Amino acid sequence: MLSWVQKRDTSENRTRLETPLQGPKQRCWFVWDPLGIIFAMATWALVLSAAWILVRDLLIPSNNIFYATANGVVFHLLASLALVSHLKSMLTDPGSVPLGNPPGPDTVLYCPLCLSAIPENADHCTVCRRCIRKNDHHCPWVNNCVGEDNQKYFLLFTLYIWLISTHVLLLLSIPVLRSHAQGEQNASSTVYPPKPIFFLLLVALMGFILALVMFCSQMCAIYRDKTTIEMLYQNKHSRGRRSMWANMKAICGPRVSLTWLSPFHAPERYKVSENHGMA
Repeated sequence: MLSWVQKRDTSENRTRLETPLQGPKQRCWFVWDPLGIIFAMATWALVLSAAWILVRDLLIPSNNIFYATANGVVFHLLASLALVSHLKSMLTDPGSVPLGNPPGPDTVLYCPLCLSAIPENADHCTVCRRCIRKNDHHCPWVNNCVGEDNQKYFLLFTLYIWLISTHVLLLLSIPVLRSHAQGEQNASSTVYPPKPIFFLLLVALMGFILALVMFCSQMCAIYRDKTTIEMLYQNKHSRGRRSMWANMKAICGPRVSLTWLSPFHAPERYKVSENHGMA
């Protein structure tokens, strides 16, 4: 689908040092895909319904103000960060190449669908109908591609969904394990949880598994300095693998701080040389 138009001068890249660039241009971005919109709405519905059931059927009936307040605050804080990360992942331009982009010094390919000259590591998305720089994959859960400019938000989204799912599973399992340890239940005991609690359990299990798989796949891609698409299609082309630490700094920001965990902070993008921090 893509044809070669120009090769990059790799010897020039090896001499470059880490240079600060301007952050991604913020503009309106939304993918009009019916399936993706349904998945994105389902994500919000599941998180909000889980929060409502958790408070109504688990925390309030405990009759322990400290227990209910502490766990309620923790859950809603993590859930809020997860939903903000989801919004940022969905509404941030993932790194689209302008339509009809003319050839430049970093051009290596030409996309006949976008009629654009694109840089290395860009890939065309048939859903977004654009070429995306460092296109990892198109995720229906965020109704957007995961690319160069929103990978941090997607990474945080999977992290916080995994944390709130783990939190709910612990809240549901610890009382059962405690009752079993105290001899109140045994192997022959039959427990039928209320339907809302059973629904909460299913949502937490689904969130735990899906978020853990997505988070681990992202960390694996960062470690190998390849996108998920490159790993799936076993792309043998190597740009000279950087260290995982250098890749994390390129995604989350040049300085390690709490802003790495904040979906409200847009990281500065840095251009890193091919041999800088190689593993």
